[in-house]
Amino acid sequence: MFNHLRNNNVKFKSILILSAVFVSAHSSYAGNPERQGQSGVAQLTINGYAQSSGWGWANGGGVKGVEASYLNVAGMDRSDNNTEIVFSRTQWLVGSGIGVNNFGFTQKMGEGGEKGTIGISIMQFGIKDIAITTEQNPDGGIGTYRINMTNIGIGYSKSFSRNISAGIMVRAVSEGIPDAKASGVSMDAGVQYATTMRPIAGGIKRDDLKFGISLKNIGPDLKFAGDGLSYKAIIDGSSITKTVQVKTDRLKLPTLLNISFSYDIRLDKDKDAYNHRLTLAGSFTNFAYSANQATVGLEYGFKKFLAFRGGYVFQEGSLSSDLSKRTSAFTGLSGGLSLNFTGESGNTIALDYGYRATNPFSGCHSFGIRIGLGTVE
Repeated sequence: MFNHLRNNNVKFKSILILSAVFVSAHSSYAGNPERQGQSGVAQLTINGYAQSSGWGWANGGGVKGVEASYLNVAGMDRSDNNTEIVFSRTQWLVGSGIGVNNFGFTQKMGEGGEKGTIGISIMQFGIKDIAITTEQNPDGGIGTYRINMTNIGIGYSKSFSRNISAGIMVRAVSEGIPDAKASGVSMDAGVQYATTMRPIAGGIKRDDLKFGISLKNIGPDLKFAGDGLSYKAIIDGSSITKTVQVKTDRLKLPTLLNISFSYDIRLDKDKDAYNHRLTLAGSFTNFAYSANQATVGLEYGFKKFLAFRGGYVFQEGSLSSDLSKRTSAFTGLSGGLSLNFTGESGNTIALDYGYRATNPFSGCHSFGIRIGLGTVE
């Protein structure tokens, strides 16, 4: 028992050191109320995956597989399958006509995944066409244009022991209209730590206490460029025209730091069973350019077949009925469920749903399908 406690103490000190490194790295980006609303590239703050959106940042310490590519990239290597594929569709702020499509893929490398996991994540926004208007044609009728918003990430995650994993992801980001675009690169990094707080003989309950730290959206500023930012001007006192290029300000990335924890509670009365699980989770998210958030979440799981989850996000002004005092359309409540089907070979297929309440608009609905191939030995 002494050795078990000593080993856990050493591992916990390791995660504290890593936490200090992440917090120090984020200190230069830490924001204040005067800086809120000054960043761009808001697509990087949107979670398009259905399973994790049901309780948001609260699960940053326990998220695994493809969905970890957004919340905490360290969790990609904690997947139960050698290969995982996820498709997800989100109706974003219902009534706005915006859809978000997500595709993710993770693959373990080496025998038993000993060389870590690589992952790919693609997010693409579907936004309805917008009518082109000019001073001469204020009512349109001369065509339409479409806004493009896309980001593609490639990441790597590795478990250094049963307790500690870490990962990094680089994203290529692009957004704009046909004649004015901005593109750039951002980076995410994460660490997860898991340990067994109350071990049960036979190992049916383990890794019940989890911590996670993720630093997201670090990178150089973006800047719009293109023909859409130029116009023809007449030089004073002459009939000569000249093409003038409009100068645009740079877009800062929406940097954030998230610290999460969760604990699994076994609800079974039979000491040899572990069929009913209740997970308590919480997190704090420090945004450099928007109001900070505190999230609490709860998930009930029946075996590995069924899971219900819910969460609440506390943010400045989120409870106010005065929209002028709120900094987000989200009102805090979220929820979701998952159905998991496992074959005899260990392959899995799961259906996920997540909901986030908003005002105005009619909330966000996320639907997803997860496919797992092969099992980790």
